[in-house]
Amino acid sequence: IVNPNGENMPANRHKPGPIDAKGAYLDDFILTDYLLPEQAPAAIERDRPFITARPGFVRKLLPLRVDLASGVNYCGGRYLLKTYDEAVALGRWFEHEFKIDGVPFLERPDFADVQGKAYQVVGAYDFTAIDDSQTAFRTEIWHVQDASLLKKMPAIWPVWRDRAESEGRSALWLMYNEDSRDIAVVTVWNKVKGAPTDELDFVTLDAIDSAPSYGIEWVTQGKAEKIFSRSTWVYTVWFPNDERAKSPLWPNSPPLPAPND
Repeated sequence: IVNPNGENMPANRHKPGPIDAKGAYLDDFILTDYLLPEQAPAAIERDRPFITARPGFVRKLLPLRVDLASGVNYCGGRYLLKTYDEAVALGRWFEHEFKIDGVPFLERPDFADVQGKAYQVVGAYDFTAIDDSQTAFRTEIWHVQDASLLKKMPAIWPVWRDRAESEGRSALWLMYNEDSRDIAVVTVWNKVKGAPTDELDFVTLDAIDSAPSYGIEWVTQGKAEKIFSRSTWVYTVWFPNDERAKSPLWPNSPPLPAPND
């Protein structure tokens, strides 16, 4: 396959650059013991054709975090869509329409405590090719006391985008929800130096957790309260059904189980 610049490129390669998405949907939930780890890839792949066919679907990063201290496993989705309205529609579809084997999405026994919200995307950018450099990310959400902060998002975006690139990040998404006055940022990383390849990569997660927050000045200045922060592995990445690159990515498999295991 030859891209428009005349370079040979693998069929599933996505080049760096701005991501064409104005809407996002973020959801989080806790995995129960109902689904065994080795069963997870098949369950994920069963959902994928339905979700990636949704109007405006651009991408999904599926987060996974194993909390060794508490034994809790966190999962969910980070979705990018072409428009904000399509992101809102995706959330409604999850809540009211999506069923597998007659079981509504929110009533599945394999997860609990589902929380989801649509966001308007200020900017989203891949600094590196997603196929081999996006393995973990941190999601941070702030509730804004000073509503004027929302109007500053377009000016904040290029500053944060340049900062993320200079820090060697793989991607950055900046979003807000005007109704709830929440701002969210997803910062995507590659594996850090010294990270293991044959066991669960807590080294990279620890590095993400210790990295400075992008919105720390909002908190210190009393403009916003951080209400969510979690670093997770990228378990799998989905692309739209109509792309030539339909195959999902499984950047942490092994050691995490994948469909072909």
